[in-house]
Amino acid sequence: MSWRLSRDVEAFADQAWELLAARPAEQTVALSIIESLRAGQRWSDVAPVFGWYDDGGDVRGAVCMTPPFEMVLAVVPDEAVAPLVRTLRDEDVAPPGVNGDVRIVERFSGAWLEGTDLQARTTFEQRLYGLGTLQPPDPPPPGRARPGGEGDVDLAASWIRAFQEEAGVHSTDVESAARAGIAGGRVWLWEDETGTAVSLAGRTPPAAGMSRIAPVYTPPEARRRGYGAAVTAACTADALARGAEHVVLFTDLANPTSNSVYQRVGFRPLSDRRVVRFERP
Repeated sequence: MSWRLSRDVEAFADQAWELLAARPAEQTVALSIIESLRAGQRWSDVAPVFGWYDDGGDVRGAVCMTPPFEMVLAVVPDEAVAPLVRTLRDEDVAPPGVNGDVRIVERFSGAWLEGTDLQARTTFEQRLYGLGTLQPPDPPPPGRARPGGEGDVDLAASWIRAFQEEAGVHSTDVESAARAGIAGGRVWLWEDETGTAVSLAGRTPPAAGMSRIAPVYTPPEARRRGYGAAVTAACTADALARGAEHVVLFTDLANPTSNSVYQRVGFRPLSDRRVVRFERP
């Protein structure tokens, strides 16, 4: 039994897709990474790293890392933690942090930090939600939802950038993300009664019947009017209409408002996740 590493997304998909697709909602991040890379998206000039755990015939583990993001511990059996640490060190791969199920993150972090002067700093405590029955706001706020168009690229890019800054997540090429999302019909806007865009919801490319809502952003001056819930419901309804079998999203557990809003439109908790960074004191 061993971990195998590769820089090739197709090699990773060939080995790990079946394992990941067996639980598409829970494996939303890894599946989305595969499909995004296949579509040409890149988050930095540093090559990604993929790994799968092969027990001599069956693939039972999968991890992936797309710098500058932390390594996603998608599936890591308990007995595979120590071999993963050894393999990463043997291959001179040093993840800046990890992202995954809380228990897996704790186990891996403990093994990775052993014998080093590093410490793990938690940057996010998240909750993964899956759609039960969609319940759009009733009554909806004034206005209407519409898909983003070519003329909305600059606005969408500025709002995605504002979301990243406010949420404290890694900065990425927001213009490319906005353009690709709009071209794919995955960015939705809510317009108020004057026709002014007041909120945005996007989603990831479909993967194994799953789409993830991300990001959702409403400028500060337009908040607390129900726009975020309404545009999320519209983006979700469009994903379902296009054949999505699972729609998921993440929330920051430090933000109780967003957690309650998404539950009101039909999302239900699936699991808790943790993101940590490895740093020197």
